[in-house]
Amino acid sequence: MQLKNFEQFFYENSIPMWVYDPKDYSIKDLNQSMVELYGYSREQMLTFTLFDLRPQDEIPKLKKYLAQVDNDRFSEEGVWKHKRKNGEFRYMHVITNPVTFEEDDHTYQLAMYKDITGELNAQLSNDMLYKHSLDGIMLTNPNGDILQANPSACEILGMTEQEIREKGREGIVAKDEKLERALQERSEKGRFVGELNYIHKDGHKIPVELTSSVFTNYAGEKRTSLIFRDVSSRKDQERTLREEKEFTEVVLNSLPGVFYVLDQEGKIVRFNEKSADVFGLPVEEIQGQSAAAFVHESDKEKVPQQIRKVLEEGYQVFELRLNVAGGDTAVFRFNAEQLVQDGETYIIGTGIDISEQKELEKRLSSLLEQEHVQRKKAEADRDKLEEMFEEAPSPKCMLEGPELRYVIANKAYREVVGKGDIIGKRVDEVIPEVDEQGYIDILKQVYDTGEPYIGREEPIYIEKDKKGAKQEYIFNILYAPLFDENGEVYGIFVEALDYSEQIAYQKKLEESLSEKNTLLAEIHHRVKNNLAIVTSMMELQAMETEKIELQDLLKVAQQRIQTIATIHELLYGAESLSHLNFGENIRQLVGNIEEMYKSSKQVTITVAADPIVMNINQAIPCALLVNEVVTNAYKHAFKHRESGEIEVELQEINEKVFVEVRDNGVGLPDDLMQDNSSTIGMTLIKLLNKQLDGEIAFSGKNGTCFELTFKKTDVKGSASSLIK
Repeated sequence: MQLKNFEQFFYENSIPMWVYDPKDYSIKDLNQSMVELYGYSREQMLTFTLFDLRPQDEIPKLKKYLAQVDNDRFSEEGVWKHKRKNGEFRYMHVITNPVTFEEDDHTYQLAMYKDITGELNAQLSNDMLYKHSLDGIMLTNPNGDILQANPSACEILGMTEQEIREKGREGIVAKDEKLERALQERSEKGRFVGELNYIHKDGHKIPVELTSSVFTNYAGEKRTSLIFRDVSSRKDQERTLREEKEFTEVVLNSLPGVFYVLDQEGKIVRFNEKSADVFGLPVEEIQGQSAAAFVHESDKEKVPQQIRKVLEEGYQVFELRLNVAGGDTAVFRFNAEQLVQDGETYIIGTGIDISEQKELEKRLSSLLEQEHVQRKKAEADRDKLEEMFEEAPSPKCMLEGPELRYVIANKAYREVVGKGDIIGKRVDEVIPEVDEQGYIDILKQVYDTGEPYIGREEPIYIEKDKKGAKQEYIFNILYAPLFDENGEVYGIFVEALDYSEQIAYQKKLEESLSEKNTLLAEIHHRVKNNLAIVTSMMELQAMETEKIELQDLLKVAQQRIQTIATIHELLYGAESLSHLNFGENIRQLVGNIEEMYKSSKQVTITVAADPIVMNINQAIPCALLVNEVVTNAYKHAFKHRESGEIEVELQEINEKVFVEVRDNGVGLPDDLMQDNSSTIGMTLIKLLNKQLDGEIAFSGKNGTCFELTFKKTDVKGSASSLIK
């Protein structure tokens, strides 16, 4: 039909309508009712085609239908599933009619839509939607009893309708968090749209896309409608795409160089993790930046030129100097290729750091230049050149041809291989033993590719006699290809620097270091023994005197010396002679104190110590300090008591050491830490704390609590001084 009064009929109509072109299915016009129905703006929908409002899995069915429809006749297209902007699915009854306009003799299709989703929920027995729907449809009570199930539901679940009714919701829906959220949302809002896991008759789970609504039937009874479809294939596709994407990411991030994607303006669209490492920048500071921002000032003008060439010619290889992490520069070789995707043009490629190769090329060029100079001199004084080559201290030779025959070899080289008559012979004839070591293959590769080879500190074994004994050499090797005037490789220059003596000297140094470590351990052992002698002498002195006060003083001094001896004993048994397990030191220290005072009173002492590795120059003052505090607790905290408890705790948090000693004794006076406190113990504690540059605190309520905090450092110098 031809519409003359189109605006009144179309724009003011409450029925959602649009006009589309049957040639490409693009939207020519639509009314406000259509905009309100789907939630998109008018401008957005004018960019759509018929396929943009359909679920992805229905598009093949729609295309098949449109290919068969007669666009010159009125058509009732039936019911189709549409998707609104908010993700909600609606079922639409569609009627189309061919139309033409006065200003255009082209025939369009006027499509009118009726939302029958509500009718579907209320009339599940409708044959068109219920029996013949590709979606599974079930009618249930809110409590989970299944009243009806259409053929598609039976097919999806692999059950008869009777079996579905007997199982109910408990038997066909997987009990998981998705089900709990779905039931709660439907209870609160009256409907649920989302995904659940159904259970097939054979027991496997089926992911389904579900719409469930609560309604009241003609009898006033609460009912729920369930419309669902099996999305296993879509899930498999999504998983496959996800795995492919993850594989792609792994591949890109495993590339040895930078991978990049640029737009036509040269801005970075994508890159791999190696790129972030190369530039030392976080992702957000690279994404969207111009590629030229990372190029050294001397090469910036090349960037737009190379982008233009890639867009014109499709592929380019070029070199640029980049600003890399740490403020350095590096030369990268890039390949770049044009890529067209979804109508957009990009530049994709990789870049490899060739700075070291450039340096090698520079060195090789220098060597070849020197060789060229020597050749020129050889033309004037061949004998002098041969003499210089012959007497060179490092082994040198030249090989020619693909068979790698010797054309010249100096005395140092002949001495290494143990043979004099080698000119004209192949390498594998003179020293066949290096073939199995892989060096013949390397020479052939240099000859075939024209690329030099540099080996550092490589072991080579040479048979110098017929008895089969091999002599080991450690060489720095250069295999430099030699080119003729046409740029073809005709030979290889070989030079080796013998590092065997240096390696042997290094082993001697290591042996010497081992001896020094042994001597240092012996010194620590002797110090520990001497300290033990001193404590024994003090113990004898205490046994000879009858003065209790002197005995106590000797016992305290003996304990302090024993603390230092314990540290030396741990150090002697440790792998490192400068660090020890201070947690173990504290346990032994407290054990010694407990052994010394166990006969006087029944005191229970517990230790909770982390295995802190500490520098000996901090361990000694810290151990002496703990010794003073624990000893004082034994001597003074339990006056007029027969028993007590002492707790020692040691831990490290963020490079800080925390020591706490608590007892349940009589407590200490509040002025203990004042400057006028003149007891030897407190003076020693303050001096030791000063050496540790720490903080100490005493609390004398409900017993005594001592706290020490200091930063763990590698303190250098002697640990014998109490004052730094």
